[in-house]
Amino acid sequence: MRRVRSGLRAMALIATLGAVALVAACSGSGGGGVVDAAGLRELQADGVRVIDVRTAGEFAGARIPGAENVPIANAAAIAEAWDRTAPVVLYCATGERSAVVAETLRSMGFEEVYDYSGGMAAWDGEVEYGTVATAAPAVTTSGIPVLYEFYTDW
Repeated sequence: MRRVRSGLRAMALIATLGAVALVAACSGSGGGGVVDAAGLRELQADGVRVIDVRTAGEFAGARIPGAENVPIANAAAIAEAWDRTAPVVLYCATGERSAVVAETLRSMGFEEVYDYSGGMAAWDGEVEYGTVATAAPAVTTSGIPVLYEFYTDW
């Protein structure tokens, strides 16, 4: 009976330690996390880079002032050129796409990634409207044209 209890205690200890390790791994060693509108405004006041991961059309319709448009489809490629030590705040319409990009940037080694989870649907601050002239440029190259060819031989 003692062996069974000792075994159960050992298993409980191992499970507890595993859960603690999992929480630590998921939270990451760097800064960042989820922010609300007030947190986003504070970060903006500190000069953080604000990235809107919605489409160019959504961005043109309405956006948080000072945001750059980097659509989710291009985010990883464009972010390759960014400083991984500089803080970044991401947002989209409701928070789903920005959460995906936040995880992508963390996996790429970005140290401080914030996700404004409410998105434009929850934004209660100023809004800019207009063209996408302030959108971030597409992936930059050395000036040589880039051709993508998709071919399957099925």
